[in-house]
Amino acid sequence: MSYFNFSDRPSIERIQTIAKQFNLAINPDSVHLYLDFQQTFREVERSYNHILEKFDLSESRFSILMFLSYAENEQLLPSKIAQKLNVTRPTASKLIKGMNKQGLVTVHQASEDKRTSFIKLTAEGKELLHKFLPYNYQAVDELFEDFTAAERELFSALLKKLASGKNKIQTLEDTIDGTS
Repeated sequence: MSYFNFSDRPSIERIQTIAKQFNLAINPDSVHLYLDFQQTFREVERSYNHILEKFDLSESRFSILMFLSYAENEQLLPSKIAQKLNVTRPTASKLIKGMNKQGLVTVHQASEDKRTSFIKLTAEGKELLHKFLPYNYQAVDELFEDFTAAERELFSALLKKLASGKNKIQTLEDTIDGTS
């Protein structure tokens, strides 16, 4: 089988040939569309990440700054940050530790329970967020500037439909793991 990278993807005909080799009853157009979607997402993400990097941010660090900026007293429990990011607590702790070293957040122990700590946004973190946000909004706005209102609405509806399809992938994953 030939090697395909992201700029040399299989044609619909090649996808059909591979599907026949494995006796798969699939829609080759769906596979091809997924490959287009995947490549487009990666290119958009790469471009957006370049903007984040100019501010020494990642998407996760930016999200944490946003969570904290809208939280009561600009502080949250580490577990709440992990939950909001949809990551494990150790992953959130690693992010928080790095942001603490950068001076973007501080870690404070709760006065009533010394085992509990809060993550608080610093003035430096707030300043960085305020510098970055205009570029964030401009980048997103420019990404969709060629879409009509109707196209944005349709795109939103299609994304919701695509998101609902991910449950089918989870079912397939469970089958592979032997849990179904």
